[in-house]
Amino acid sequence: MPQKRDRLIIIGSRRSFLWREPAGRPTTLAEILEADPNPRIPVYVMKRLAGAYRDRPIISDPKRGDIAPTCVAHYAKDLSTRLVADERFPHGVRPYTVREYARLQGVPDSFTFSGSETDAYRMIGNGVSVPVGQWIAAEIVRYFN
Repeated sequence: MPQKRDRLIIIGSRRSFLWREPAGRPTTLAEILEADPNPRIPVYVMKRLAGAYRDRPIISDPKRGDIAPTCVAHYAKDLSTRLVADERFPHGVRPYTVREYARLQGVPDSFTFSGSETDAYRMIGNGVSVPVGQWIAAEIVRYFN
């Protein structure tokens, strides 16, 4: 997944077992971005860019091969903390859409969120990334077989 999401996963076992590392080709940030996004851009995004807050936003640029920062639940309250470079928008940046944020967590596009946009961002930020959950489950099944 194209996000910086350092996690320590501890799995204990009574018998010797060789836990395999996840396999597969990493997804790039450019691959998860929508072709024609329509993000909500609150006024406070421009205020943060102008330096009105003590910290600057984390801006990821897919053209440089950047990855996104960790998806967090509080993104639901402040879309200005994590932005993606996109020259089609004011100041060349914009917030992630709900679908893009979900893709950062490996949520398939077929998944439908219930509730508001804020609820969706919160669910995504609080969730375990789908590929990590699948990897852990597959390794546990392999352990017991």
